[in-house]
Amino acid sequence: SSAQSAFTIDSILGLDRPDQRTVLSAPYRPWTDVKPAGQNRGVVADSDASVDVRVNEDSKSYSKSPADAYRRALNWYIGRRPRTAFSSFQIKILESVFQVNSYPGIDIREELAKKLHLDEDRIQIWFQNRRAKLKRSHRESQFLMVKNVLSDIQSSRDER
Repeated sequence: SSAQSAFTIDSILGLDRPDQRTVLSAPYRPWTDVKPAGQNRGVVADSDASVDVRVNEDSKSYSKSPADAYRRALNWYIGRRPRTAFSSFQIKILESVFQVNSYPGIDIREELAKKLHLDEDRIQIWFQNRRAKLKRSHRESQFLMVKNVLSDIQSSRDER
């Protein structure tokens, strides 16, 4: 007899009701349309003119053109995966699961991944970041409580 969970992903998503339909739209990710800075030529956005943005391989300096600053700003992005933009619906579901269990196992993460049309590793990272956010907010609230106690002690000493 295996232990049954107090909740199911279907119940959280509202899929256990036949009248509920889940509609997900693809998130808007404008940075995926940008060509990497390693390419030799580019086009400035909102312009029909092609602009030369050749890189001088010897000194690794950029030629002077309007696109230079834009290309340099994108250098951090080379080799990184695109940032996952969660929809408000996905965040709502992830938050509701987090309230029940902040350390979901692989089975729950995989089921969430299927239901929310996300990769399991993105869900794992979301929970990791959410736990860090909770820890940070707890630490900040502790700091504020100590600060208030110290200010109360100081004000009671000043009254004497």
